[in-house]
Amino acid sequence: MTTRVTAVDPSQTTGKTKELLDTVQASLGLTPNMMRTMAQSPAVLEGYLALNKALGHGTLSAKVREEIALAVGEANRCEYCVSAHTAIG
Repeated sequence: MTTRVTAVDPSQTTGKTKELLDTVQASLGLTPNMMRTMAQSPAVLEGYLALNKALGHGTLSAKVREEIALAVGEANRCEYCVSAHTAIG
């Protein structure tokens, strides 16, 4: 039996979860399913967002980071990743 974690509906959230998902929406202009799923545990989503923010202070530009993400998604044949990073990029 396979257990799946369902994505959170941002319109049905409150508290910390709503705050985090609102931040994602404001930043990206959309709320990717991966982040909506992480929102089942606000601590997980908060940690993921903090890691992304820290990596954003590195030497690679946002454009280069998205190009790398697209290349990795294509190499892994991950349609979700390619679609998401195409939209974000």
